[in-house]
Amino acid sequence: MKPNIISRKLIKPCTPTPPNLNKYKLSYMDENLPQMNVGIILFYPPNPNTNIPKERIHIHELEKSLSQISPQFYPLAGRFIKNDHLVDCSDQGVEFVEAEFVDDDVDFIDLLSKMETRQLSDLLQPKFHQVDELPTDPLLSVQVTQFKCGALAVSVSVSHRIFDAASVGTFIAAWSSNANNNNLGGKISPSFESIELFPGNGTSPELCLTAPCPPTPVGKMFCFNNDAIMSLRSKLTTYYSRVRVVCAVIAKALIEVDRAKRGGRISRPCQIIQTINMRGRTIPPLPKHSCGNLSVLAPILIMTDKVVGIERLVDILGDGLEKRFADCAEMFSPGGRGWQGVITGPLSDMVEKLCSDEVNTIVFTDWSKLGLYEADFGWGQKPLGAGIGATPHEKTIVLMDNKEGDGMEAWVHLNGEDMAYFEQDEDIKLHTMS
Repeated sequence: MKPNIISRKLIKPCTPTPPNLNKYKLSYMDENLPQMNVGIILFYPPNPNTNIPKERIHIHELEKSLSQISPQFYPLAGRFIKNDHLVDCSDQGVEFVEAEFVDDDVDFIDLLSKMETRQLSDLLQPKFHQVDELPTDPLLSVQVTQFKCGALAVSVSVSHRIFDAASVGTFIAAWSSNANNNNLGGKISPSFESIELFPGNGTSPELCLTAPCPPTPVGKMFCFNNDAIMSLRSKLTTYYSRVRVVCAVIAKALIEVDRAKRGGRISRPCQIIQTINMRGRTIPPLPKHSCGNLSVLAPILIMTDKVVGIERLVDILGDGLEKRFADCAEMFSPGGRGWQGVITGPLSDMVEKLCSDEVNTIVFTDWSKLGLYEADFGWGQKPLGAGIGATPHEKTIVLMDNKEGDGMEAWVHLNGEDMAYFEQDEDIKLHTMS
């Protein structure tokens, strides 16, 4: 289902980056992240304005607004210099690709209903693992793909070397607001203080968190709508957030998958890793629109010699989060552990278990507050659907709000055998649409 590439160009910032910002150094977290991209795809219905030629719908406006917003996000228009461990911010430009589907083989509604990362991969530039390979590689690539029916996909792919998902969400909000002539765009002021707070070593990664080479796991989206969330909550004795409930249901299912693959015998101990956005949790708090890689990990080890219920898992996950929330709050306190202790403390043991065949590791990352379904680029339409790029590690789950804002979309990445088991889990069949 590869689209035809119509054009590929570099969009440069409308104003040059000041000389004092030409060298963007990496923070400690930046240095220790896998070499991969963070990819997001937004799907828009056909534009009702038939006076605009379909093949040119708003392309010029998107290019112009991208140029206008780029000075605020100046590292994205630079290039990573591997030997110097920094981004050269000399306004080399961001990649802008225009593409189209010319055949009827690709059905827009069918694509939205299936939502699998392998089907969506051709809507992103480049592939998740093709990043920082050359000093000329763009750190931000945008692809706008036109469907024959007039629908549109706008994708953003950013090097994880410098941006996490929350940073990408900030960029999309600022870009769409600028394209829409919305005053909100002026209120989104990104900042880049991570290098000052978490200085890097200027060396190769200390941790072995490298991304594996393709083939990638199967990635499918499972939707927990509001009725499903309410049904799950009704079975629990305490009220819990949507994110925590969904994490517990998926974790339980994956623990049972591991048990089933071993003939129903006792499953392996399970390490559950939850990512925590530091913004707003430190004292003093980091700005909401602070850009960079600003997450800490909350690993928890669960013994699964007995069946673990959903409510028990909700409590265990919550205890792990609360402990790390407290760690974040004292990260900058004079008498606290310091950021090195908070960030690196649990990592060595976590990575050892991650690489061990004796432990079943599940990773949850929460994108539910990115506001992706609010992105209106100026044609009066908000997204009908949102997809993500490939994730390199199996048993990685990305959680997003659904379009209505009252449910959850869970992107589950598993190998083919595990996915077949997972889809037959009773709670998954009962409470999700895929």
